[in-house]
Order: sequence, then C-alpha cells, then structure tokens
Amino acid sequence: MKKTLYLAIFSAMMLINAGCSNFLDEDLRGKVLGEDILTSQVGLESALTGAYRGLANCWTYGFNNGWATEMTLGGDDLTCPPGTGNTAEYDRLGVKSTNTSSPTVFWSCYKTIQGANNIILNYEKTQGDAATIKIMAGEAYFLRAFSYFWLARCYGGVPLILTANFTPDMLKITKSGVSEIYQQIEKDLGQAEVMLSNTKRDDGRPNIGSAKALLAEVYLHEAGWPLKDQSKYAMAAAKAKEVIDARASYGFDLVSTYTQLYENDETKSEINAELEFVIPCNSNAGNSINATYGFWAYPGELGGWDVVFSELTFFNEFPAGPRKDATFATTVKTQAGKVLTWQELQYKRPYYKKLMKNENVANYYSYYSSLPMPMLRYTQTILTYAEAKARSGGPDALAYECLNAIRQRAELPLYSGLSTEEFTNATVNERAWELCGERVRWFDMVRLEKVAEVFAKRSPLDNQPFDSNITEACYLFPIPEHDLQLDPNL
Repeated sequence: MKKTLYLAIFSAMMLINAGCSNFLDEDLRGKVLGEDILTSQVGLESALTGAYRGLANCWTYGFNNGWATEMTLGGDDLTCPPGTGNTAEYDRLGVKSTNTSSPTVFWSCYKTIQGANNIILNYEKTQGDAATIKIMAGEAYFLRAFSYFWLARCYGGVPLILTANFTPDMLKITKSGVSEIYQQIEKDLGQAEVMLSNTKRDDGRPNIGSAKALLAEVYLHEAGWPLKDQSKYAMAAAKAKEVIDARASYGFDLVSTYTQLYENDETKSEINAELEFVIPCNSNAGNSINATYGFWAYPGELGGWDVVFSELTFFNEFPAGPRKDATFATTVKTQAGKVLTWQELQYKRPYYKKLMKNENVANYYSYYSSLPMPMLRYTQTILTYAEAKARSGGPDALAYECLNAIRQRAELPLYSGLSTEEFTNATVNERAWELCGERVRWFDMVRLEKVAEVFAKRSPLDNQPFDSNITEACYLFPIPEHDLQLDPNL
C-alpha cells in the first residue's frame, strides 16, 4: 500500500540510466537513489538522468507526446474535432478534474522535481570532478524551475516540494500560493545561472543561456495575470538582453529560413542554433519516442489520428509568405499518392506542417519519430525582449531589431515609428504567428487576459466554449482527480 501511494501521489519513482551519451535512450526503472549512491559521480549522473526522464516517458507522462499540447488548446492557434472528449474540454474551456490528459504534465513535473531534489540535496557530498558536479547541480535547479513554471501556469497554486523523499505523510500536503511558487522558480534559475556553463554537456541539456532565457519568460509571465507585477517587465527585458548579447557564447541565433527551421528530418540531428532547450527523443528506445511529430498531428486521410489542426480565424489572419507556407500543410499526399487540399479533408482544416515529419523520410507515414521536442526557442527570447522592453519604457532600437528580424525572415514589411501600444500589439501578434502550435499562445492569452477577446473572434465552425461568460476560472486547470482523491487538502 505504501508503494502504491508513493507512486500515485506524484508518479514519483525515478528512472535511472548510468549512461551519459544519449542519456535518455534507455528506459530502466529504479528507485530513488540513496545518499550512499549519490556520493559517487556516476550515481549522481544516474539520478540526474532519472530527473530528465520525467520529462520524456511517452504514453505515461512527459512532454514527448501530444497531451501537453492538448492542454493549450484554449489558444486560438489550435483546435480539435468536435466531440473528442478530453481534448475538447481544453478547447472549450471546461476542463474537469477527471480529464485524463492532465495527469501527463502534473505527474511528469513532480517526477522531475523529485529527481532534481535528489541531486540538489546531495551533490555537495559527491566525490568526483568538481566542475562537472557543479554543472550537474545547475541542470537539476533548471529542471526543477522548468517543472514548477509549467505547474504554476497550468494549475496555479500547487504543493511546493523541496525534498526527495516522498512519504505517505505527503497525502496531507497543502498547496503553496502562486507567488511562492514563482519565488522558488526565480531562486532556482538564479542558482542554475551561476552553476551551468556556456556550453551544453550535450544537446538535450541546458546551459547558462537556457537558464537566462527561461528566467526571462518567467518574469514576463509574472508581469501578467495572475500576479500582475509590472516591475517584472523591465527584469524580463534585461534578462532576455543578456541572452541576446551573449548568444554567440551560448550557441544561439536565428536560423536563416523556415525550411531549415521546420525541416523535421529525423535522419539529421535537427538541433539548430534556435533551440535553447529541447527534450531529446529516440524512436528506437521505447517510451523515448516523440509521438507529437507523427500521426498525432496528421489528418486521417494520411492514417493520422485527427487530434489537432488550425482554427479557421487564426489561419485566415495569418500573414501570407514563407512562414505561413512552412507552418501549415494546405495540401497533403496520401500513401496512395493522391494529393488533397485542406478543404477536401474530412474536417476541412489546415493541419500543422511544422508538427509533421519531413515527407521525404522513410517513416513519414507512422505514428512516431525521433525528432527532439522543442521547449524553448531563441525566437521566443528575442520577442520577449521586444515586448517586455516596450512595456517598460517603450521600444528601443534593439526591440525594433528583434521584432524586425522575425518580420524579415517571414518576408513581411518591417516596422518603424510605431506607438508603444502599436509596437506591443505587433509583438504579441508575432509571438502568436511565430510560435503557434508550440505551447506558447494559450499562456500568452492568459497572462494578457485576452482569452474572452480572442474567443469572440473564433469561427462559428470551430468549437465554442461551454460557457459564453469566460472568466478567470477558465485560466487554470483542476488538479487531477486521482491526486485529489489521495489528498483532499489539494
């Protein structure tokens, strides 16, 4: 019974793997490593791998499946077929605690948090290369902050757990306030900044730039709903500028074309300079597959699952050009070689080409891929700078440079001489178009309290909200029913 509770509260048992190269490839299950094991660098590395595996365990929890994206369907970039149960609850702003998609993120984050806590509480006693051990601890602080950032945005107040030993006593734990959660996130990212290095130990790990970029996003969200601490805009701009100024040291930059950005060819590394933090995936390693880039985003005519596609208003208002062409699949080719326009598909919606595999790869018609799961892009950081700077004193030359770099790549007219309001609106729009389908738009709508305004533009042909009176109650999701049953204090 104790073991059942231990697993059920936050799906907390760690997965470990002693490897360093391709560190998420295997799926070995184990227990939380004790302090005696963590005194060795190999043991600490294994525990850290377990923390990372909390983010990537397809079909159980993590972000390498479509469920985390489905939780952002309240945004105007994505919608789903009518009558699709759990998915439609997000799209129609009526999520129940019994929704089976929600635990995927909730358990994933707490699994990662527990693994990170294990590192943070024990790394100072670990014997080995001091510089490497310090970086490993920095990665753990980053992972804990990343996880709590997702929890705070999805659920608001949640249990703030800073211990590695989850015991039955935690069945009585209560929720911490949103402000307290964000304070811990800031503290953790501050630690990550001084402990990580400029270079990543491998592509699936953060560096200093990743920590700064995530902190800029955290500040941006703290400035909006629900905390509405507008002093954070200046802090977001300053932190994003640190990333921009040192981007060469961190290996970050914009790639030149959308063809390159959304190539989605798993026969290549697919780690480009725009990716500040990704979750690596491997189709040959069980639950490490990426089930977002595959049938999840394909129309049924290609054998896909018809889970998500674009809202009509969003697609129609999206500026024409190479970005739109690279973002949406307006035509698709069946396995029989028949070419169909989006109007000829069953649901008569454009699908997201950027979430589909390259049609030239051998397993194009399959449900999974090895493509890395992008979680934070340099594009997002420069747009964060532009918006935050405009909201904290007005746009400067760098803000225009950042915004226009995106416009130039999209082959759209460049901006100049805008009022502060015009500039901020333009930046919010560019974030929507540039980052659509990437789990950003919904959170932007919430922090800016634009949910009702945006829903008013939704096409009558798309899903409508359960209640036309959209309030702040729609902004957060209930804690999963399974956990509510275990701990009534939640």
